[in-house]
Amino acid sequence: MNTVNVADLDWNLLWQQEKSKKTWQEKKACDWDRKAVSFAKRTASSSYVDKFLSLLQPRPQWSILDAGCGPGTLSLPLAHMVRRVTGLDFSGKMLEILRQKAKKKGLQNITTCHGSWEDDWQKLQIPRHDVAIASRSLAVHDLQAALIKLSAHAREKVVLSDRVKHGPFDPDAFAAIGRPLRTGPDYIYTLNLLYQMGYLPTVAYIHLDETPAYSSFSEALSGFTWMFRDLTNDETKRLKHYVESISTIAQDGTVTVHRRHVPIWAYISWIPG
Repeated sequence: MNTVNVADLDWNLLWQQEKSKKTWQEKKACDWDRKAVSFAKRTASSSYVDKFLSLLQPRPQWSILDAGCGPGTLSLPLAHMVRRVTGLDFSGKMLEILRQKAKKKGLQNITTCHGSWEDDWQKLQIPRHDVAIASRSLAVHDLQAALIKLSAHAREKVVLSDRVKHGPFDPDAFAAIGRPLRTGPDYIYTLNLLYQMGYLPTVAYIHLDETPAYSSFSEALSGFTWMFRDLTNDETKRLKHYVESISTIAQDGTVTVHRRHVPIWAYISWIPG
Protein backbone atom coordinates (compact mmCIF):
# COMPACT_ATOMS: atom_id res chain seq x y z
CA MET A 1 0.00 0.00 0.00
CA ASN A 2 1.46 3.33 -1.07
CA THR A 3 1.61 6.03 1.57
CA VAL A 4 1.77 9.77 0.94
CA ASN A 5 4.28 11.89 2.81
CA VAL A 6 2.65 15.27 3.32
CA ALA A 7 6.06 16.95 3.30
CA ASP A 8 6.59 15.72 -0.26
CA LEU A 9 3.41 17.31 -1.61
CA ASP A 10 3.91 20.28 -3.92
CA TRP A 11 0.98 22.46 -2.92
CA ASN A 12 1.73 25.04 -5.60
CA LEU A 13 1.60 22.36 -8.29
CA LEU A 14 -1.56 20.86 -6.80
CA TRP A 15 -3.11 24.34 -6.80
CA GLN A 16 -2.20 24.84 -10.47
CA GLN A 17 -3.60 21.43 -11.44
CA GLU A 18 -6.89 22.10 -9.66
CA LYS A 19 -7.05 25.60 -11.16
CA SER A 20 -6.93 24.14 -14.68
CA LYS A 21 -10.24 22.33 -13.98
CA LYS A 22 -12.20 25.50 -13.27
CA THR A 23 -15.52 26.08 -15.02
CA TRP A 24 -14.16 29.30 -16.52
CA GLN A 25 -10.87 31.11 -16.43
CA GLU A 26 -9.98 34.49 -14.91
CA LYS A 27 -11.01 37.70 -16.61
CA LYS A 28 -8.46 39.81 -18.45
CA ALA A 29 -7.86 43.48 -17.72
CA CYS A 30 -10.12 44.50 -20.61
CA ASP A 31 -12.92 42.35 -19.16
CA TRP A 32 -12.63 44.12 -15.80
CA ASP A 33 -12.52 47.48 -17.57
CA ARG A 34 -15.92 46.70 -19.10
CA LYS A 35 -17.37 45.47 -15.81
CA ALA A 36 -15.79 48.08 -13.53
CA VAL A 37 -18.90 50.23 -13.04
CA SER A 38 -21.28 47.32 -12.37
CA PHE A 39 -18.72 45.60 -10.14
CA ALA A 40 -18.22 48.74 -8.06
CA LYS A 41 -21.98 49.02 -7.60
CA ARG A 42 -22.40 45.33 -6.72
CA THR A 43 -19.67 45.31 -4.07
CA ALA A 44 -20.55 48.65 -2.47
CA SER A 45 -23.35 47.34 -0.24
CA SER A 46 -21.91 44.03 0.99
CA SER A 47 -21.12 43.42 4.67
CA TYR A 48 -17.80 41.95 3.54
CA VAL A 49 -15.92 45.23 4.02
CA ASP A 50 -16.99 45.73 7.63
CA LYS A 51 -16.18 42.13 8.51
CA PHE A 52 -12.77 42.26 6.81
CA LEU A 53 -11.83 45.53 8.53
CA SER A 54 -13.00 44.19 11.89
CA LEU A 55 -10.52 41.33 11.53
CA LEU A 56 -7.73 43.55 10.19
CA GLN A 57 -8.00 46.16 12.98
CA PRO A 58 -6.17 48.92 11.05
CA ARG A 59 -3.73 51.14 12.92
CA PRO A 60 -3.42 54.90 12.24
CA GLN A 61 0.34 54.70 11.57
CA TRP A 62 0.10 51.95 8.95
CA SER A 63 0.87 52.20 5.26
CA ILE A 64 -1.10 49.58 3.32
CA LEU A 65 -0.59 48.04 -0.11
CA ASP A 66 -3.93 46.87 -1.53
CA ALA A 67 -3.06 44.42 -4.32
CA GLY A 68 -5.96 43.93 -6.69
CA CYS A 69 -7.75 46.90 -5.17
CA GLY A 70 -10.48 47.11 -7.80
CA PRO A 71 -12.66 50.25 -7.48
CA GLY A 72 -11.46 50.86 -3.93
CA THR A 73 -13.73 48.48 -2.04
CA LEU A 74 -11.18 48.40 0.81
CA SER A 75 -8.77 51.18 -0.17
CA LEU A 76 -11.36 53.92 0.33
CA PRO A 77 -12.50 53.02 3.86
CA LEU A 78 -8.90 52.19 4.82
CA ALA A 79 -7.76 55.67 3.78
CA HIS A 80 -9.91 57.07 6.60
CA MET A 81 -8.21 54.77 9.10
CA VAL A 82 -4.51 54.57 8.20
CA ARG A 83 -1.67 56.88 7.19
CA ARG A 84 -1.34 55.90 3.54
CA VAL A 85 -2.81 53.45 1.00
CA THR A 86 -1.43 52.26 -2.33
CA GLY A 87 -4.04 50.71 -4.62
CA LEU A 88 -2.63 48.33 -7.24
CA ASP A 89 -4.75 46.92 -10.06
CA PHE A 90 -4.33 45.83 -13.67
CA SER A 91 -7.63 47.42 -14.71
CA GLY A 92 -7.19 51.07 -15.57
CA LYS A 93 -10.95 51.64 -15.38
CA MET A 94 -11.07 50.27 -11.82
CA LEU A 95 -8.32 52.67 -10.80
CA GLU A 96 -10.12 55.54 -12.51
CA ILE A 97 -13.23 54.85 -10.41
CA LEU A 98 -11.06 54.65 -7.28
CA ARG A 99 -9.47 58.03 -8.01
CA GLN A 100 -12.85 59.62 -8.72
CA LYS A 101 -14.30 58.35 -5.45
CA ALA A 102 -11.21 59.41 -3.49
CA LYS A 103 -11.45 62.93 -4.93
CA LYS A 104 -15.16 63.11 -4.13
CA LYS A 105 -14.45 62.08 -0.53
CA GLY A 106 -11.53 64.50 -0.23
CA LEU A 107 -9.00 61.72 0.39
CA GLN A 108 -5.42 62.68 -0.42
CA ASN A 109 -3.56 59.71 1.06
CA ILE A 110 -4.35 57.18 -1.69
CA THR A 111 -1.86 56.45 -4.47
CA THR A 112 -2.85 54.27 -7.42
CA CYS A 113 -0.57 52.04 -9.47
CA HIS A 114 -1.51 50.38 -12.76
CA GLY A 115 0.05 46.92 -12.72
CA SER A 116 -0.56 43.19 -12.42
CA TRP A 117 0.66 40.29 -10.29
CA GLU A 118 2.99 39.25 -13.09
CA ASP A 119 4.62 42.68 -13.43
CA ASP A 120 7.92 43.56 -11.78
CA TRP A 121 6.78 45.55 -8.75
CA GLN A 122 10.25 47.03 -8.32
CA LYS A 123 10.03 48.54 -11.80
CA LEU A 124 6.61 49.87 -10.84
CA GLN A 125 8.39 51.51 -7.89
CA ILE A 126 6.09 49.96 -5.31
CA PRO A 127 7.80 50.41 -1.93
CA ARG A 128 7.55 48.13 1.06
CA HIS A 129 4.49 48.89 3.18
CA ASP A 130 3.66 48.07 6.78
CA VAL A 131 0.86 45.78 5.62
CA ALA A 132 0.10 44.14 2.28
CA ILE A 133 -3.38 42.85 1.55
CA ALA A 134 -4.93 40.91 -1.34
CA SER A 135 -8.67 40.83 -0.89
CA ARG A 136 -10.48 38.34 -3.14
CA SER A 137 -7.88 39.10 -5.80
CA LEU A 138 -5.67 36.03 -6.15
CA ALA A 139 -6.36 35.59 -9.86
CA VAL A 140 -2.77 34.54 -10.51
CA HIS A 141 -0.92 31.93 -12.56
CA ASP A 142 1.62 31.10 -9.86
CA LEU A 143 0.28 31.19 -6.30
CA GLN A 144 3.65 30.73 -4.62
CA ALA A 145 5.19 33.60 -6.59
CA ALA A 146 2.28 35.84 -5.56
CA LEU A 147 2.67 34.93 -1.89
CA ILE A 148 6.41 35.61 -2.05
CA LYS A 149 5.76 38.97 -3.72
CA LEU A 150 3.21 40.00 -1.09
CA SER A 151 5.51 39.00 1.75
CA ALA A 152 8.40 40.93 0.23
CA HIS A 153 6.31 44.11 0.21
CA ALA A 154 5.16 43.99 3.85
CA ARG A 155 7.00 44.74 7.07
CA GLU A 156 4.48 43.78 9.74
CA LYS A 157 1.67 41.71 8.28
CA VAL A 158 0.30 40.12 5.12
CA VAL A 159 -3.42 39.48 4.75
CA LEU A 160 -5.41 37.86 1.98
CA SER A 161 -8.90 36.50 1.55
CA ASP A 162 -9.55 33.37 -0.45
CA ARG A 163 -12.60 31.35 -1.39
CA VAL A 164 -14.05 28.67 0.88
CA LYS A 165 -15.58 25.94 -1.30
CA HIS A 166 -17.96 27.64 -3.78
CA GLY A 167 -17.07 31.16 -2.63
CA PRO A 168 -19.34 33.83 -4.17
CA PHE A 169 -20.83 31.40 -6.68
CA ASP A 170 -24.24 29.84 -6.06
CA PRO A 171 -24.26 26.05 -6.62
CA ASP A 172 -28.06 26.07 -6.86
CA ALA A 173 -27.97 28.61 -9.69
CA PHE A 174 -25.62 26.39 -11.66
CA ALA A 175 -27.83 23.36 -11.00
CA ALA A 176 -30.88 25.35 -12.08
CA ILE A 177 -29.51 26.00 -15.57
CA GLY A 178 -27.85 22.60 -15.88
CA ARG A 179 -24.21 23.67 -15.82
CA PRO A 180 -21.49 22.04 -13.71
CA LEU A 181 -19.76 24.20 -11.11
CA ARG A 182 -16.03 23.61 -10.88
CA THR A 183 -14.64 26.47 -8.81
CA GLY A 184 -11.00 25.38 -8.71
CA PRO A 185 -8.73 25.40 -5.64
CA ASP A 186 -9.95 27.12 -2.51
CA TYR A 187 -8.24 28.49 0.59
CA ILE A 188 -7.02 25.14 1.93
CA TYR A 189 -4.37 24.98 -0.81
CA THR A 190 -3.18 28.49 0.07
CA LEU A 191 -3.07 27.66 3.76
CA ASN A 192 -1.02 24.50 3.21
CA LEU A 193 1.33 26.23 0.79
CA LEU A 194 2.01 29.01 3.29
CA TYR A 195 2.81 26.42 5.96
CA GLN A 196 5.08 24.61 3.51
CA MET A 197 6.85 27.92 2.82
CA GLY A 198 7.65 28.25 6.52
CA TYR A 199 4.89 30.63 7.64
CA LEU A 200 2.41 30.10 10.46
CA PRO A 201 -0.78 31.54 9.00
CA THR A 202 -3.90 32.21 11.03
CA VAL A 203 -7.35 31.88 9.51
CA ALA A 204 -10.81 33.26 10.25
CA TYR A 205 -13.97 33.01 8.20
CA ILE A 206 -16.15 35.73 6.74
CA HIS A 207 -19.74 34.52 6.27
CA LEU A 208 -21.80 36.79 4.02
CA ASP A 209 -25.07 35.53 5.43
CA GLU A 210 -27.09 38.71 5.02
CA THR A 211 -30.08 38.61 2.66
CA PRO A 212 -29.23 41.13 -0.07
CA ALA A 213 -31.93 43.59 -1.10
CA TYR A 214 -32.21 44.99 -4.63
CA SER A 215 -34.20 47.91 -5.98
CA SER A 216 -35.71 45.76 -8.75
CA PHE A 217 -35.88 42.19 -9.97
CA SER A 218 -33.66 43.11 -12.91
CA GLU A 219 -30.98 44.21 -10.46
CA ALA A 220 -31.43 41.03 -8.42
CA LEU A 221 -31.05 38.92 -11.55
CA SER A 222 -27.81 40.72 -12.41
CA GLY A 223 -26.51 39.52 -9.04
CA PHE A 224 -26.48 36.05 -10.60
CA THR A 225 -25.84 36.55 -14.32
CA TRP A 226 -22.27 37.70 -13.61
CA MET A 227 -21.48 34.12 -12.54
CA PHE A 228 -21.92 32.82 -16.10
CA ARG A 229 -20.50 33.41 -19.53
CA ASP A 230 -22.48 33.17 -22.76
CA LEU A 231 -25.89 32.30 -21.32
CA THR A 232 -28.29 30.90 -23.91
CA ASN A 233 -31.89 32.11 -24.04
CA ASP A 234 -33.05 28.89 -22.41
CA GLU A 235 -30.44 29.18 -19.64
CA THR A 236 -31.45 32.78 -19.02
CA LYS A 237 -35.09 31.70 -18.61
CA ARG A 238 -34.08 28.95 -16.18
CA LEU A 239 -31.91 31.33 -14.17
CA LYS A 240 -34.71 33.89 -14.04
CA HIS A 241 -37.11 31.23 -12.77
CA TYR A 242 -34.60 30.16 -10.11
CA VAL A 243 -34.02 33.71 -8.86
CA GLU A 244 -37.79 34.27 -8.76
CA SER A 245 -38.16 31.12 -6.64
CA ILE A 246 -35.78 32.40 -3.94
CA SER A 247 -36.93 36.03 -3.95
CA THR A 248 -39.52 37.98 -2.02
CA ILE A 249 -40.86 41.30 -3.27
CA ALA A 250 -41.90 44.02 -0.84
CA GLN A 251 -44.73 46.49 -1.45
CA ASP A 252 -42.21 49.16 -2.46
CA GLY A 253 -40.78 46.85 -5.12
CA THR A 254 -37.62 45.97 -3.19
CA VAL A 255 -36.47 42.43 -3.95
CA THR A 256 -34.82 40.32 -1.24
CA VAL A 257 -32.93 37.19 -2.28
CA HIS A 258 -32.57 34.16 -0.01
CA ARG A 259 -29.69 31.94 -1.10
CA ARG A 260 -29.29 28.47 0.40
CA HIS A 261 -25.50 28.55 -0.03
CA VAL A 262 -24.06 31.83 1.27
CA PRO A 263 -20.61 33.08 0.21
CA ILE A 264 -17.79 32.28 2.64
CA TRP A 265 -14.29 33.77 2.50
CA ALA A 266 -11.20 32.73 4.43
CA TYR A 267 -9.31 35.61 6.03
CA ILE A 268 -5.66 34.46 6.13
CA SER A 269 -2.87 36.45 7.77
CA TRP A 270 0.80 35.87 8.53
CA ILE A 271 3.93 37.68 9.59
CA PRO A 272 6.38 38.10 6.68
CA GLY A 273 9.84 36.70 7.20
